[in-house]
Amino acid sequence: MNGNPTYHAIALAAGTLLVLPVLLAILTGWMPRGLRGRRPAARPYAWAVLCLYTLMPLNAVPRMLDASADTVMACTALGFVFIAAAVGCFIQAERMARRAGPKRAA
Repeated sequence: MNGNPTYHAIALAAGTLLVLPVLLAILTGWMPRGLRGRRPAARPYAWAVLCLYTLMPLNAVPRMLDASADTVMACTALGFVFIAAAVGCFIQAERMARRAGPKRAA
């Protein structure tokens, strides 16, 4: 049921190397060019993607350790908490971006 742990390890390593450094850089103050116009909302975006990143190890590690089906299902169910948190962060980021958006002349 858990598949080949090598594939899970490769996917987890690739995701970590590609996603995590950018998220941590945004949370420490660096701003990518595409988000510079939404500066106040960049942190909630980073937190949202970090919540989605959490799904990778939460899904891969139990499978790599050949955990029982109950453990894998419990980790999958816990993943929905992180999905809900990510949705909340995306909503907060959108509200912040709208509030800080360019003011229109009347």
